[in-house]
Amino acid sequence: MAPNMSKFAQNNKTLVGAAAVSMLLLLLRRSRKQSGPGKPGTQEVQYLVGENPGRKETAHVDREFFRQLKQLLRISIPGVFCPETGYLLLVAASLVARSLCDLWMIQNGTLIESAVIGMDRTLFWKRLFKFFAAMPVISMVNNVLKYGIGALKLRLRIRLTQNLYDQYLCGFTYYKMSNLDTRIANADQLLTTDVEKFCDSVTDLYSNVLKPLLDILIYVYRLTANIGAQTPFLMILYLLASGVFLTHLRRPTGRMTMKEQKLEGEFRHINSRLIANAEEVAFYQGNRREKLTLLASFQKL
Repeated sequence: MAPNMSKFAQNNKTLVGAAAVSMLLLLLRRSRKQSGPGKPGTQEVQYLVGENPGRKETAHVDREFFRQLKQLLRISIPGVFCPETGYLLLVAASLVARSLCDLWMIQNGTLIESAVIGMDRTLFWKRLFKFFAAMPVISMVNNVLKYGIGALKLRLRIRLTQNLYDQYLCGFTYYKMSNLDTRIANADQLLTTDVEKFCDSVTDLYSNVLKPLLDILIYVYRLTANIGAQTPFLMILYLLASGVFLTHLRRPTGRMTMKEQKLEGEFRHINSRLIANAEEVAFYQGNRREKLTLLASFQKL
């Protein structure tokens, strides 16, 4: 009786083990079907770095965008009598001077061509000498413009970085962001690379919008004085319509750019986390797991 009971118990253990193995295989098959086919020789690694799957972020040039931009500019440009305002005026004056130089070069180039067509050698050399004499002035205007743009970028970054670090290192904010609250992840990426890119983008936007607006005003004024206001009105209407249409087409690009920057921050955060916890990873021999996590983050990027 005892041998029979032991055989029955062994058979039951075998059946239970086989059932457990079959259930595990079934779960693995279902998980593979849900996750989709992967590349051969790779292992799917899922990770979560400050991610909120229930929140769908969007990036549009709308009222919310201008409200946030206004708040950041209040920090970067605190008042009227500050160095940042002076650099803004310097860039604006340089852009006006650049437009005047462009107009003079177009006019002088036309006069040189007319002298060539008229075969007037004396007038040709005279106007050509004026062109070469104006080159140092035009070069100085271009370099003053570059200096103003670079200095403005630097001043905006200094103001914004100081304000952010005042808040980040106030009390235990840095600890709460890293360990207790995951709504703001990748603080190193936000405080360094993103701040620099924001200041560069704002300065480039200011310089790239101001000069075309001035050129459009001058162009419309001359067209209106020569042929009337109907043609400039139709051209401006066409520019506005095409601008609205192109802005609508660029919306997916804005979302993709925001997602790209977020994934860049995650990849950098995982690398810095490995450096900070290198001793623990070495003690537990977690190099393979960290490698899979890094490669998964890079593949996602």
